[in-house]
Amino acid sequence: MQTDLTDILSDLGSLNSKDAFKHKLDRTFRDFGFNLYCYVGVKGELGREPSSTRSPDDAIFLTNVPTTWTDRYLEQNYQDDDPIIRECLAARLPLKWTERIKNSVRSDREDMVLADALDFGIRRGFTVPIHGPGGEMGIMSLYSDLTDASFMRALQATQHDLHVMSIHFHDAVQKKLACGESIPKPMPLTEREVEILRWTAIGKTAWEIGSILKISERTVNFHLQNLMGKLGVHNKTHAAAKAMSFGLIHAA
Repeated sequence: MQTDLTDILSDLGSLNSKDAFKHKLDRTFRDFGFNLYCYVGVKGELGREPSSTRSPDDAIFLTNVPTTWTDRYLEQNYQDDDPIIRECLAARLPLKWTERIKNSVRSDREDMVLADALDFGIRRGFTVPIHGPGGEMGIMSLYSDLTDASFMRALQATQHDLHVMSIHFHDAVQKKLACGESIPKPMPLTEREVEILRWTAIGKTAWEIGSILKISERTVNFHLQNLMGKLGVHNKTHAAAKAMSFGLIHAA
């Protein structure tokens, strides 16, 4: 597969727009058996400057997933409870998942995310977490409509190529599309806020964090609200991802 992989990656440097990247992503991953994809990347400079000078904001979002699902996902704030995203915040290696992932989900809300996704045709996938310089982060999710058995067989032969391609796509997207206007560095975080963000990043609920730190759930939520204000975001998952992108916390 090496020759094919080289050919696939050879023109990434010539892509200069979201539409060009989306066309490339759609064509490439469809050939590997994935009918849908979704890439989310926190903007970040990839130059040689120290991480303290980087000021990534917002996210780059490239997908061919039907807008009916993406609209539903955002309306319901599923990013707060998506178990795949939570695992990506702490994982370095790709995640392979099918409908069976629901068997290990801990909360009703997490189960709701996956059940709703299934209704929209998101049944199984291969998700690559990408942690870059200074906490920069990207997530490439590839979705398949193959049967579980066919999907797992296909991954046995292609998962390492898919992993490499995802990293190269992320690098190219960051270099070409993450050049928006920077924002000021967020306010310094307290030691307690950093603790809460670290536990949030690995998927702990406010109640669980309160039990670990021996403070009330209400106090944890108070700190999370302050954190979201400092970081200029609207949910705790985005707060954890953005803190990583600033190098304020690091993946486990």
